[in-house]
Amino acid sequence: MKNLIMRIGGVLRHPLSVSLAFLALLLALHYFDTRWRYVPFLVMVTLAIAAFLFLISRRPSFSLWAAAIMVLLIAAMSEAKFRLKGFSLHVFDFAFTGLDRSALSFLVGSYFHLLIGSIAVLAAALALLIVAFRGERLSGRSFGVRAGLLLVAAAGVFALYPDKRNEPGYVHYISGYDASSFFVSIGDLQFPLGHIVLSDRLDAVEAKGSLRDEVSCDVAAGKPDLFLILSESQTSPSYFPQVNVPEWMAASFRSQDQRVHPLQVETFGGGTWVTNFSVMTGLSGADFGWQSPYVTQILEGRVKGSLPSLLARCGYRTVAVMPMQASFVNEGPFLRSIGFQEIVDFDAMRPKSHFVRDSFYFDVVDRIVRAHREKDRRPLFISMQTMFPHGPYDMNLVPKETLPAKAFAPDAEANEYLRRVALAKQDLEDFRSKREQAPGPNGTVVLDFGDHQAVATKAYLQAGAPQGNLFADLNSLAYRTYYSVYAYGRDIDMRPFARPLDVGFLTASLIEAVGLPTSPTFDALARLRDACDGHYHTCADRTLVDQHLRQRQNAGLLDLD
Repeated sequence: MKNLIMRIGGVLRHPLSVSLAFLALLLALHYFDTRWRYVPFLVMVTLAIAAFLFLISRRPSFSLWAAAIMVLLIAAMSEAKFRLKGFSLHVFDFAFTGLDRSALSFLVGSYFHLLIGSIAVLAAALALLIVAFRGERLSGRSFGVRAGLLLVAAAGVFALYPDKRNEPGYVHYISGYDASSFFVSIGDLQFPLGHIVLSDRLDAVEAKGSLRDEVSCDVAAGKPDLFLILSESQTSPSYFPQVNVPEWMAASFRSQDQRVHPLQVETFGGGTWVTNFSVMTGLSGADFGWQSPYVTQILEGRVKGSLPSLLARCGYRTVAVMPMQASFVNEGPFLRSIGFQEIVDFDAMRPKSHFVRDSFYFDVVDRIVRAHREKDRRPLFISMQTMFPHGPYDMNLVPKETLPAKAFAPDAEANEYLRRVALAKQDLEDFRSKREQAPGPNGTVVLDFGDHQAVATKAYLQAGAPQGNLFADLNSLAYRTYYSVYAYGRDIDMRPFARPLDVGFLTASLIEAVGLPTSPTFDALARLRDACDGHYHTCADRTLVDQHLRQRQNAGLLDLD
């Protein structure tokens, strides 16, 4: 065995093996990062890691192999995260997601096949490195020489570290630069864990005008029951010419004015909570830069004047129904902090799994509505999240007897995704029919919206994309979903919905369209929407957005300190 290990070690040390491995590394780094621009930086990172390992192990060949494998494994983890959540790996993920047991439990349960594959890859990598380590003799290079190599490599890393001064802080992580994102994010360690980077931007902004922490409850002509439905991973199939869905399914994305209303969100393939955050608070997740995926964790107790808070102050009962555990990405505690009086989560509902049909959650809401109307005279606001169209899409959740086996898309995973959406739309239509039949004394308003696009249609998206990285542009089709609004026993003015909207303006437009209770904050958001032509983070006159945020900060409605 020892002779075999030494022979394999000799092969790994051979200049031809090292050269071929280096070429393979370059190609892999380009694949994961999608461009050559940061490959020199990644090569220098690899050499710096190798120099550190050489310093402590005195085995140069082992150190090179170990560093290359480490960089590639991190890139693969980042690629998996980007495909699942639309945001590449960040060093703070180990503090936020890595310590979130409910998030880890969901990921393991939903993507168990990926976990098994990852364990197999890690085992193979470990075996290779053990052989490389044991098959190499100690180098005679002095400690000083080895330390000098580390200093030179470290200097190279600093010299080639990407200059991000001319781009928003989140761009690197939403653009699919999966090989470099983790190592680039190490530069964000300059910020303390609880420091909110938006505060630095607003420190230089002088607010013109002011806001007040007030509500206007009496402007509403009666207070209708309000249902906000987050339609998981859904967008209009009309955006993808490659798919062929039934007419009834295409029509299910339309509002009562028979139009499909575009909604521009700020996350792709995952990050539901980021979209929900913007809907409830009237804030842009992108304004928080690379901290966008962590808004529900860093902003708990820091946001006032949100939609649920406004409605609760005006006499509404506010309920959030969520298919995940309340502790998942800290969303439950965050929702409580912005005005939800009750949280009905996975543990409270006890579905058989995370992959039950959305009718399960709609039935939960139906029971809440019936019980409420029997004994409670308050108007009702329920924010509900669905789940059925969520990935992964390599398992069939839609039996043929429930939905005919007609193909909606040529790709198997895209077809499975669209079949799940079809059932989800049927369940939503059934729920709306019940609200229409029993709208309540002041009427009912139902608004549903897509939180982000699904990874299942990513290839179709890229096939029709113009030259360049569409994920780097928040105005691209990659971030376009939809919303629809229906009013029963209640008039609605659709003019506030006349233009495409960024997600942060959705509830301000709803308040205006329905005549709901309002506040200076939401009135200001409606004015900002008009001034920015429906764009929020990417408003052409960005100073208007910054002044609005500064006004909220000065009024104690947004605590960034």
